[in-house]
Amino acid sequence: MNRAVQTLKEKLRAMTRRQWITLLLPVAVLLGITAVLYVVFGRRLLVVVEDPQAFKAWIDSFGVWGEAAFVGIRTAQTVFKFIPAEPLEVGSGYAFGVWGGLFLCMLGTELGSAVILLLSKKYGMRFVSRFTDPEKLREFSFLQDARRLRPLLFLIYFIPGAPKDLLTYFVAFTDIRLWEYLLITAVARIPSIITSTMCGAYFGEKNYLAAVLVYAVTILLSGAGVLVYRRIANKSRTEI
Repeated sequence: MNRAVQTLKEKLRAMTRRQWITLLLPVAVLLGITAVLYVVFGRRLLVVVEDPQAFKAWIDSFGVWGEAAFVGIRTAQTVFKFIPAEPLEVGSGYAFGVWGGLFLCMLGTELGSAVILLLSKKYGMRFVSRFTDPEKLREFSFLQDARRLRPLLFLIYFIPGAPKDLLTYFVAFTDIRLWEYLLITAVARIPSIITSTMCGAYFGEKNYLAAVLVYAVTILLSGAGVLVYRRIANKSRTEI
């Protein structure tokens, strides 16, 4: 990774003005889209998404386009992270039910992940470095073994609490294909998302005890998941 960073620095110094424009233009467009999304949706969603009843009323205001609007919001949230993911998942459970919320969250997440992966593969480290410190990707160096990449990728996305935000950027530098990544993560994400949609659905049914129990179990599993992830990562690194 250090060699990759050094090579990147050398290439950046050698770039012409036209090459800089070619590189920065799509990044500027993405940042502009982020700003617009935050102004149009972000500020309101930061308030509304924490109140499932208000969130449902807001989604219902889109009429027959409510589901499509939610998928668009979820896709944008996955790419730009302008609102927290978990409250949005809880709100989807309240608005669409356990399974409806799960399906729409999964669809938006997969679309957003596809955007990140395709752009990262196309523009490489030059694109990734605009959104995160390349050195942070060293955390996933244990995934460089192609034989273990797919099962480990499934485990990381399956384990609650494991760090996933940066993983999509790292995966772009592996040999995994887009459809493989989307299939693996789609299945692996189900437990973490469905617990949130269950909370929202129980809240909508005024079954507050069940909602609290599911939330408490989720917190415990997330804490345990962090420990399991660290153990798997440390063990995998020692075997490389």
